[in-house]
Amino acid sequence: MKKERDILRGIRLFCILAAGAFLLPACEKTVVNDKDRVVVQPESAERLSDFEYQQVAESESGYYFWERFTPSQFYPRLMFMDKESGRTVPLCSKPDCSHVGKECNAYFPEMEWGENGFSKDYLQYYEGSLYSVGLTEDSYAAIFCIKADGSEWEISTKLYRTDYGSSGHWRTPEILINGGYVYFIDNKQDHMKLERIPLGGGLAETVFEVESDAVYVQVYRMEANAGDLFFQVFIIMNDGNSLTNGDLYRYHMASRQCSLIKEGIFSPYSVQDGFVYYGSSEGLCRYSIKDDVIQVLNDRSLDVPNITLTKDYIVLCRQMSDNILTLYDYEGNELATVPNMLGLHWYFGGNADKLFGECTDEVGLKLCYLDLTRPLDELQWEELKAE
Repeated sequence: MKKERDILRGIRLFCILAAGAFLLPACEKTVVNDKDRVVVQPESAERLSDFEYQQVAESESGYYFWERFTPSQFYPRLMFMDKESGRTVPLCSKPDCSHVGKECNAYFPEMEWGENGFSKDYLQYYEGSLYSVGLTEDSYAAIFCIKADGSEWEISTKLYRTDYGSSGHWRTPEILINGGYVYFIDNKQDHMKLERIPLGGGLAETVFEVESDAVYVQVYRMEANAGDLFFQVFIIMNDGNSLTNGDLYRYHMASRQCSLIKEGIFSPYSVQDGFVYYGSSEGLCRYSIKDDVIQVLNDRSLDVPNITLTKDYIVLCRQMSDNILTLYDYEGNELATVPNMLGLHWYFGGNADKLFGECTDEVGLKLCYLDLTRPLDELQWEELKAE
């Protein structure tokens, strides 16, 4: 599964470089921690976070994430980090649990042929529950619903049948839950399309599909904002494998209509207050959807960065080189840089308080975080681990 994710990243990087130039809704909850367990009660308000990859799910009280494989932790667990205390614990409601092995509530089965299992490459918090993706016993890619305290789980929504039973091939689909629907992209198709299906099951419908003689279509980078779903499209045509411009589309969920917003955006982007922020060969750009005007905020050449918009900062990550983060204000002025002292391997994004990523060392992979509430000159990556 990790190998498949790396392959997909490589395809995306090829698309970006060949062209010359990469939200997560969550609902509130209350968490009370004691020595042995986590008790979760859902609330009603909605919270939006900006994660490039849905590896970390956020609620008002904390963050959920899948633990990484390590030599000492063979079974990756579902973890919870409390915002107020900073305490990180396995998401287990069993009293006196050792949190080791399959008996712990924080453990969820891995994917195996003929069984229900989690891929542990995706996580989202939505209306009081956690949602992950995996494979059903009858070889469907599916959404699994997990109670917020981790005590129970069930199959929520079957998306499409895979060939996993015959080929053993699996690639986690891109998924975003919003407005009672699961929006998804089957990444293993050469001619991708964006589909949606009611959360809980029902008939899938096509949201966007390219009608052309293209040999390859990639639909990717979904982001929800103010009742709209944004996504990018990349196409290779038959005539000498020529590339089209990167196209940014908007799907208006209420009217169920798609419209082309901007051509020529291959890089990461993020949307806020009617503006699209993205990187190009010109630098850090801000595009007004209403006025169809581009403003270059900073003309510094960008190294295919990841973009995160927090309340106070525009955050860029030099994802394809040294993984150093740079923080800008909304006028494009550089405020601070965060050196990669912890071996940041892949940057996920974050919100107004914390950013997340995947780090690596001689032991293996681990999650790390950056606390944006600290003074700018004290920012540094820290390992995200259980007590």
